[in-house]
Amino acid sequence: MNFRITPAVKNLLLINFGVYVLAVFIYYQYQVNINDYLGLHSFFSKSFQVYQFVTYMFMHEFVRDGQLVFGHVFFNMLALFFLGPILESRWGSKRFIFFYLFTGLGAGLSYWAVNAYEVYQLREAVSYYLEHPSPGEFAKLVTGFNRGLYRYWLESEQILEIFDEYPQNIEAIAWSKTKAMEIYEASTWFSMVGASGCVYGVLMGAGLIFPNTEVMLLFIPIPVKIKYIAIGLGVMELYHQVKDAPNDQVAHFAHLAGMAFAYILIRYWNRRRDVFY
Repeated sequence: MNFRITPAVKNLLLINFGVYVLAVFIYYQYQVNINDYLGLHSFFSKSFQVYQFVTYMFMHEFVRDGQLVFGHVFFNMLALFFLGPILESRWGSKRFIFFYLFTGLGAGLSYWAVNAYEVYQLREAVSYYLEHPSPGEFAKLVTGFNRGLYRYWLESEQILEIFDEYPQNIEAIAWSKTKAMEIYEASTWFSMVGASGCVYGVLMGAGLIFPNTEVMLLFIPIPVKIKYIAIGLGVMELYHQVKDAPNDQVAHFAHLAGMAFAYILIRYWNRRRDVFY
């Protein structure tokens, strides 16, 4: 298959890189992080807006600990650059754009809904704990809900050690209640950015439509069939989602959701060949 950049993919690349440059400029010129406004926020956050379901997929992490980062947008767009034209050449630009946005919306909605449920559960658990503080209940709170908030998880582990030793200590109880509230507040800060859900959807689409097409791996120059790349990355994302490692800030569930929505849409199109093909 001869490679050529296609119109929709080219425009998506320009938009994503353009937004990245604009975000960097605004941040360093005006000290404003536009991801705080256009990233997808938690339902329980005051910053949540409905339009973020669309805008989040064109935003990317560009600064971390005050340092400029480029890897997030670069690797997403690199994958789109190589895989997108394969599907757009088959479907045409309009259907490819619809597919891209559909998987991105599906990924965003799924991750947002799961996060809303988890934060709601956490809020209920914190409310119960404030009324019934004990080392056992605090341990449930820390181990059950706080794995992704690494700093709070470590601090809570330290509090738990003291609380276990002095369960009736008024200061320890007050300290644990304060930390419980901090954990809840921190959970509402959730904000997701990036085209990864769309890109994983494109990967799944390419794996379903052109399973035996071979592409060259980036760092290991050997040809691999797209279906094996899709399966491998899907299994890897599932592993990381189940592992739920502390300080893992990657939205693995959104990646899996992007693949799932791609599968659903392609299956639907295949059943309606008289309309879509």
